[in-house]
Amino acid sequence: MKPLCVSFVEQDHHLAEQVLAHLSSTGMQGIHCKHPDELNQQNVQGMCDVVILDAVTLGEQSLTLASQLAKHPELRVIMVAPASQPEERIAAIAAGADVCISKPFNTIELIAIVQRLAARLPRTIKTGWTIDPVRALLTGPANNAIDLTAMETVLLTQLAMAPEQALRSDALEKAIWGLSDFYNNKRLQVCVSRLRKKLTHRHGPEELLATCWRSTYQFVPRMHFAPKH
Repeated sequence: MKPLCVSFVEQDHHLAEQVLAHLSSTGMQGIHCKHPDELNQQNVQGMCDVVILDAVTLGEQSLTLASQLAKHPELRVIMVAPASQPEERIAAIAAGADVCISKPFNTIELIAIVQRLAARLPRTIKTGWTIDPVRALLTGPANNAIDLTAMETVLLTQLAMAPEQALRSDALEKAIWGLSDFYNNKRLQVCVSRLRKKLTHRHGPEELLATCWRSTYQFVPRMHFAPKH
């Protein structure tokens, strides 16, 4: 079986070596690209499964490149953006990245995200709940789509990737806003409350977004990622 191939666009050579070493230790193939031209030269659309884009390395090109790569159904995109700039992470999801993590990041956590994306995104189903981060849509069993805000999209994407689709509030806050002045539990509670009202309005009183153990949120029905177009 062909090993999972991951391309990492990053100007920091030492960081890239560290990530590629971890990829290799888990049986994956890693490719380091210092700029988009090298990414194109590697022909990642045909050989790579996951592309990790560093927003600092790419600058203004990061969102454009994420949008272009997101059009390929067999390619998953991870954006890495500065922790001090939560708006960039939200914009990355809106542009088409499957997930965006803050920098500096934990390499082991990054590898876990790569593995989960590779394992789950290719799945498609005809029934059930589907999250489409690119279009910011949540579709229910009756194929009635719910428009999501950028924050709701990040929240549900993080839950869909998590074990048992459950995450502590602090993990969700960090994913949405990073370690910044926007890191605020009340803001998350407001986001969850509005999303619950939206779900209740469209799908009735069934509790879909539950609170477990006081500080953990869980999307109860199994969500799948929509195929990319």
